[in-house]
Amino acid sequence: MRAEVTSALGRYLLTIADDELILGYRDSEWTGIAPLVEEDVAFSSLAQDEIGHARLYYTLAADLLAADADELALGREPDDYYHATVLETRTTPKYDESGAHRGGGDWAHAVARRFLYDVFDDLRTEALLRSSYAPLAGAVQKIRREEQYHLRHGVAWWRALASADGEARVRLEGALVALWPGLLGLFEDAPGEDLLVAEGLLPRRTADLRDAWLERVQGHCDAAGLPFPSERTGAGWSIAVPPEVGGRQGRHGPAWTELYDDMTMVRRLEPEAVW
Repeated sequence: MRAEVTSALGRYLLTIADDELILGYRDSEWTGIAPLVEEDVAFSSLAQDEIGHARLYYTLAADLLAADADELALGREPDDYYHATVLETRTTPKYDESGAHRGGGDWAHAVARRFLYDVFDDLRTEALLRSSYAPLAGAVQKIRREEQYHLRHGVAWWRALASADGEARVRLEGALVALWPGLLGLFEDAPGEDLLVAEGLLPRRTADLRDAWLERVQGHCDAAGLPFPSERTGAGWSIAVPPEVGGRQGRHGPAWTELYDDMTMVRRLEPEAVW
């Protein structure tokens, strides 16, 4: 591959890896405090899967960029991470040093974000199966086997919350509205995607996955009787709110500062440790 193509593919793989790492880290925070004991295990397992997928993508990126996978995962500067900003927000409750609850914590928000991200990631990995870069296509084939279980888990909780009476359904509807701009930000292209498509390394740009995602999410909303935040028109889709973009370019919100410090603490204390 030409140097510019190699660089663009490495950068694109960092985008995917960062998505997986950040969501995995945030979901891991529910361990021990999920609403059901079974979900302590299930959500922890999902988070572990995502972090494992992130490591696989970081390894592929490291091969292309002549870098170290551990360093790419936990050694970059904060604005060198390219995950969508919707994934960095904390969903777990906050407690002070005495153990007193200080607000926050929304299981419906965590469930909705994970499920709707998994719908997006299913479309992304489905496209990447057709990548002409054999190491990526092969890795994605393995990842998709685990991601099918993630989708089943998400559908089950989505339906359970939507069919519940009272606060659970209200919280799910509120989470859908609050998350919507950030979820639309998932479809922000990484730099160089046009070049990767032209070279056959990327079958579709990230932005090109949006309409299929909207259609799938509308189906899930309709099946659960939930209001859908966008509207189909003759020309495609009418998006009522602007997407929350910038994450793919390294621009993030205040939640990222807190998460970055927590996530990289051990690495900064022991730079030679193996991730």
